Amino acid sequence: MAWQMLHFSELQQLPVHEQVLAFAGAYLDSAEVLCNSLCSDKERANYAHGSVVMSLAFHSLELFFKGCILKSFPTEQFGGKAGHDLDALSKRFFKLYPKKEFQFEVPFRHEIPEVVGGMAADKLAELLTHIEEHKKRVPEDQRHRYPAGVDGKTWDGAFGFEPNSFLVTLRELQQVYARIRPLIYAV
Repeated sequence: MAWQMLHFSELQQLPVHEQVLAFAGAYLDSAEVLCNSLCSDKERANYAHGSVVMSLAFHSLELFFKGCILKSFPTEQFGGKAGHDLDALSKRFFKLYPKKEFQFEVPFRHEIPEVVGGMAADKLAELLTHIEEHKKRVPEDQRHRYPAGVDGKTWDGAFGFEPNSFLVTLRELQQVYARIRPLIYAV
């Protein structure tokens, strides 16, 4: 077996946004490899492995948004829970890059269906409050990484993973990254 040492110094030579984008690509590649494995190896296919695929993809998206934001604003800070909030990061990204060629469907993003627009105002407010409370109790960046919250209780909800359909999502994200990365340098 031939050993091959991979050095961080290769990445250190790049601007920070490029380092972050390199990690985003590596996380997405890893998610795709594991998801492919789950599609073909039914013996190993289980929710724990699927959750890891989702965690890798979620973190990849987080880093992709951060890398693109850092390209335009190198001093941007991503502290606290907002730094892991795909809704907040994607809104910031789309505000910085509003042109049509930067638009894409963001996995893991929670949008209120249009059908609730016909709800009574008090019921809609109640629903939105419930959604926000649930997001706090079951933070998505944590749910894919751990089987339980910090309180030791398993997550409240029904969760599942289907590898064949998620593989499509991962491949679409690969295309998005390949399309958008060159565009951020043209802005």
